[in-house]
Amino acid sequence: MADIVNLFEVEPGQTIRLHSDATAEVVSNPRDGVWLFVRYLTSPDDPEQVGAEDMVFAQDVVELLTD
Repeated sequence: MADIVNLFEVEPGQTIRLHSDATAEVVSNPRDGVWLFVRYLTSPDDPEQVGAEDMVFAQDVVELLTD
């Protein structure tokens, strides 16, 4: 089981994995501990989402893939 990701410490440019098994690059972090702005790198459930930017809720983040 992966450790809980502290969103306060996530920096732009890092890659995260989501519950949907999608991966995303962090574009911006408002440092509110709740949201990240991301650009999807992979999205097995919705390939059209790749390249799109969106907000991701803290509970959707499974792990930090890169530092």
